[in-house]
Amino acid sequence: EIFNDWLPTDDCFVTLDPKVKDKWGNPVARVRVGYHYHDLRVGNFLAEKTERVLQEMGAKNIRSGVSGSPPTNLVAGGCRFGNDARTSVLDADCRAHDAENLFITDGSFMPTGGSVTYTWTIYANSFRVADKIKAQLG
Repeated sequence: EIFNDWLPTDDCFVTLDPKVKDKWGNPVARVRVGYHYHDLRVGNFLAEKTERVLQEMGAKNIRSGVSGSPPTNLVAGGCRFGNDARTSVLDADCRAHDAENLFITDGSFMPTGGSVTYTWTIYANSFRVADKIKAQLG
């Protein structure tokens, strides 16, 4: 499996649904995942190069597909870093601007994951944030 990351754009965002509520009466999240035309160009480029490499290695049954559909794994973004609560969700230490002592350390803290699996980056950042929380607690 080969995948490429999507460019972070303003067409990817989370809002609260004004009509649909959860069982507690809170609005549910609406996730919008748009893609940039460049993402598909990169995907097609990678697919073509990969097919050629596999053919050179003797592979016979090669299938590939490039899609603008949202990925089902390795999702990043949604909680942008920043110093301004009007344009970001988290500060540099993954603390939410609008909720005291809420720290977010999953893949959403990164605007993009790059083109590699970033599980270890999430782990490393979680340990970094845990150290910040520990220091804060004394």
